[in-house]
Amino acid sequence: MRILLDDKLSGYGENDLLHDLDLLPAWRREQALRFKHFEGKRNCTRAFLLLWECLKDKVDLERPQDFPEFVYNEHGKPSLDPSLLISNFSLLTFNFSLSHCKEAVVCITDNQPCGIDVESVGRYSESVARYAMNDEEMAAIEAADNPARAFVRLWTQKEALLKALGTGIQDNMRDIFAQYPDAVITTHDEPEKPYILSFCDKVS
Repeated sequence: MRILLDDKLSGYGENDLLHDLDLLPAWRREQALRFKHFEGKRNCTRAFLLLWECLKDKVDLERPQDFPEFVYNEHGKPSLDPSLLISNFSLLTFNFSLSHCKEAVVCITDNQPCGIDVESVGRYSESVARYAMNDEEMAAIEAADNPARAFVRLWTQKEALLKALGTGIQDNMRDIFAQYPDAVITTHDEPEKPYILSFCDKVS
């Protein structure tokens, strides 16, 4: 397993974006440029380049510009095209997950299903929390010194699990932990950081 994090985005400007866009394959550049705002373009670009950093020594490609387009399952989870030329590296067991928020972009790669989520800690919304959390979790959130941070912590854990499953957000978020009690989820929550990161690298 490998995780790359870029949380040095405050100094990333238009010139940096123009430079990085030139490093993207045409299909990913088109995806990035579909975003209306700078932040979306930046995050789409940086996420791909983190994945390239994880893969560049494993694939028979000299430049990120030659990277083939992702393939997607019915829930929109991306994966690599198995036809990608490789050297001593099996795409059949390679998995990755990307995530981003205002302050950070992350990528996880592993030889088994994995999922990662990073979210900004913003204003707490009880209505959103009740959609995603069960009664026990809601009680813990409301009893916390910082309900917004407690909510984001649980949200990223659930999102990481759902991404590892390949389904993304579903209506069963409230009870997803009970359905997968043996899932291994790790959370990085540093109080001085304006975001929380969770990843899941084992689902059974």
